[in-house]
Amino acid sequence: MARQRIVLALALALGSLASPRAGAEIYSWTDAAGHTHYTEDLQSVPPEQRGAARERAATDPGPSKVQTYATPPGAATPAAPRHHAFAARGDPGAPRQHRIPVARAGNSMIVQVRLNDRVVAPFVVDTGASYVLVPKAVADEAGIEVGPDARRMQFGTANGVIEQAMVTLDSVELGTARAEEVPASISPTMTVGLLGLSFFNRFTYQIDAANGVLTLVENDLVESGALRGGRSETQWRNEFDALRQRIEAIEARRRETPSTDGRLADALEEQRRAVEQSLDQLESEADDAHVPDAWRR
Repeated sequence: MARQRIVLALALALGSLASPRAGAEIYSWTDAAGHTHYTEDLQSVPPEQRGAARERAATDPGPSKVQTYATPPGAATPAAPRHHAFAARGDPGAPRQHRIPVARAGNSMIVQVRLNDRVVAPFVVDTGASYVLVPKAVADEAGIEVGPDARRMQFGTANGVIEQAMVTLDSVELGTARAEEVPASISPTMTVGLLGLSFFNRFTYQIDAANGVLTLVENDLVESGALRGGRSETQWRNEFDALRQRIEAIEARRRETPSTDGRLADALEEQRRAVEQSLDQLESEADDAHVPDAWRR
């Protein structure tokens, strides 16, 4: 997940989100520290990188770039929903459609997101990410506290596997679309967040890069029970499987550790206890979300 290294120095003033300009060129370049920057001003790109930046902008898919996600098959729509997970606006029985302006940064789409009704910050639309990822600085501003006992989850990145704290956001708002109780990860390194599937699972969506518009239509996955705690059955299964596999791997290393290597044995025992604690915490989250036992195996 190379996006963990993205540091979006957006000289494309984020105020342009209010009126995105189709066709505006976005140039990208990488500094000596490996951080990627985006700008609309080619002259702000280091001279030695301008040629490559110009080529990348020229080959950007632009108007033809349209991504579409459809509701997973088999998710039944109930005849009489008991409640709606979003703010009631208009006819509660009709699907709500939301059109949100976006800004383009190379192949990335940038939107303004409101967290916990407290802070607005830029996020990259990333439908390949399982969760919303919140930069720590934004989390601090939003009053999101991460205690020492917070559950931690492993994420694969271009630089290897990292662990990050998991939280549940009270609310995530994108334009007129609102979702509540959204699972998220807190990143101590990224400066711009990722808006992932723990938010988008609740919608069908389409990204029209040509016109700079993201369209969301509320689905019925929450009401039908196909979505629990912002996660699908597959996501819950994957989380439980990942933790159990980590425990099995630690146990395998313990069996292979020579009895004379007490230091390594102690370290592995500490790792096992930490992962087992994360598994217990995940079980508690699943209980709160009324996740069926079948989804946990």
